[in-house]
Amino acid sequence: MPYTHNQDVKIYYEVEGQGPHLVLAHGTTSNLNAWRNYGYVDRLKNHYTLILYDLRGHGQTDKLHAVEAYHYHLQSSDVIAVLDTLQVDKSHFWGYSLGATIGLALAKDYPQRIRSLILGGSSPYSEARPLTELPSTSLQIMRKGVKEGANTVVQGVRERFGEITPHYEERLRSLDYQAQAALMEYLDYHLPRLEDVLQTTSLPCLAYMADDDDAFVSQVLDFLTKVS
Repeated sequence: MPYTHNQDVKIYYEVEGQGPHLVLAHGTTSNLNAWRNYGYVDRLKNHYTLILYDLRGHGQTDKLHAVEAYHYHLQSSDVIAVLDTLQVDKSHFWGYSLGATIGLALAKDYPQRIRSLILGGSSPYSEARPLTELPSTSLQIMRKGVKEGANTVVQGVRERFGEITPHYEERLRSLDYQAQAALMEYLDYHLPRLEDVLQTTSLPCLAYMADDDDAFVSQVLDFLTKVS
């Protein structure tokens, strides 16, 4: 199995395709297979060598229960650990949701290792809640999941988002809820603002929020062709 380590954290990754390297980083409650399930790998693998990895707390990567284990410096260094293992000096990076936040952290911490950034479904302008403020709905759901199990999580997500696909329900049931709660507590109360990254970086950057992902992949390919 393709694993590497970032200090004592075991990180699972897969490599597929041909051409320049492109890291794909998924969002919260997901795993690297999301890029395959939604068709991205099939569209991209003939153009790029895709490096897919499970973020800490997800998939086959270690599930950490301490809030401080999800600091963005540590999450960006996970990407570098994978690149180092593969002996890849520089790579394009595409992150969605939490993956996009990690992309911003990479631009801040390791700009020399990144060729370009594609950032979807996220914003650098989020601000940590005061500790006295109620947690987000997502964190509340995961905390209940720790105590009550998978059915509570699935029901909570349905109440928040409406009907969910069988694939998504299966993914929700497979989560380590204590790890997810720790991650979401970090995102709620400790994640710093990162807007200074976009103001200062010289990296080519494409940010998007779209409801037609299939059409958007063509735009991403055009962007990558221009900056490769």
